[in-house]
Amino acid sequence: MSKVTLTDKIKTVNSGLFVIIGVIILIRSLHLSAGLLVWLPLLVGISFIAFGIYRLRFVLNHFRSGQ
Repeated sequence: MSKVTLTDKIKTVNSGLFVIIGVIILIRSLHLSAGLLVWLPLLVGISFIAFGIYRLRFVLNHFRSGQ
């Protein structure tokens, strides 16, 4: 089993923060009116969530494999 380095911990926390920030962006964008002002924050929020989950998936697979 490999040792978890400080860099691994920072990347894991950073990935989790991407998901949290994406959710916050989505919640705050619900108060906007119509048009581009709604779709742009929604796309950014969804992108943040997707990227954070994508990165966290590699972390979970690493811990499951036991390497």
